[in-house]
Amino acid sequence: MEEKLTQQPRPRDNFKAWEDPLYNDLRKIFSRARLREVLTHSSFYEKEDKGNSRYVFAGMSVFKGQVAEVLYKYFTGDGTRLQHILGNLFRQERLERMFDSWKLRQFVRAGSGFNVDTHKHIFVYAIFGYVSTLDDNLRNWFISKYILADDVKHFFTHRKRNRDILAQADEIVRQTDGRRLTLEMEQTEDDLHRAKAVLSDGTLLCEATSKSWRYARAKASKAALNLLATPGRKALLSNPEYQARVLAKQEEEKARRAAAIAERDAAKEALRLKKEEERAAIAKARDAKRRASQAEAKKRRAENAARAAAKAAKEARPMSAKKRRHLEDKKK
Repeated sequence: MEEKLTQQPRPRDNFKAWEDPLYNDLRKIFSRARLREVLTHSSFYEKEDKGNSRYVFAGMSVFKGQVAEVLYKYFTGDGTRLQHILGNLFRQERLERMFDSWKLRQFVRAGSGFNVDTHKHIFVYAIFGYVSTLDDNLRNWFISKYILADDVKHFFTHRKRNRDILAQADEIVRQTDGRRLTLEMEQTEDDLHRAKAVLSDGTLLCEATSKSWRYARAKASKAALNLLATPGRKALLSNPEYQARVLAKQEEEKARRAAAIAERDAAKEALRLKKEEERAAIAKARDAKRRASQAEAKKRRAENAARAAAKAAKEARPMSAKKRRHLEDKKK
């Protein structure tokens, strides 16, 4: 009995204390031994061929491909868009949040030198790897509940519409009365391209003509957007609250610019003062060097004058009889 109290709880025992909605789901998918195998890193064993590395590989490759197959079958968009969605679904930050929200740490087994905090996504990939081996119904249920969850719906509804003028005009019409806007192209008798902005009930909104097929579409799209946005723009411009927000934003922008200009001028003034100080220090050092040179020259001149005076005084003294006889002897 005492031995049982000192034993570490097994993963399945931890299910009972696990307060998380995934508890019942894991009981559907995993047995006690399988969960231990999936969440045991190879660093836990001395042998290199044991651990969950194969499940991690399956999660990174097989399971991700199965999710990609679901996207390909049931979601619209070109290949680039689906690739972006797939990358967002499996980005590392999301996998780490799954690790924390699923409370997987209590089931993880790894060596003492292995940092679990920096490898949370590895164990989530191991879970995915095992799910990839399940039957289609259970796997698709897991994908729809935990991969294509409610918190990722914005991945599928997002559209890059801010640069598409026709899409903006179509969105205004759709939000106003549910109709849709399309462009119809035709060629005139004088070999020009005419673009017509037509509503879904057949109403002609505007048209534009040009020699260029693309330019005709652009002109018609811009004209349609301008026509549709004008009423809302007038109402918005006449709204006192909007005007107050615009004035407040303008004042804020003026204050920001004034602060930026003051900061720039202060920086320029500080730089000017610094350069002026540097120039003053250089001039002072140059003046000190000049004064030192002048003092040295004056000292040398005084020494030279003293030597010349001593020499002149020496030459002015009368010649001694001994020196005279010496000079006369040298002449002989």
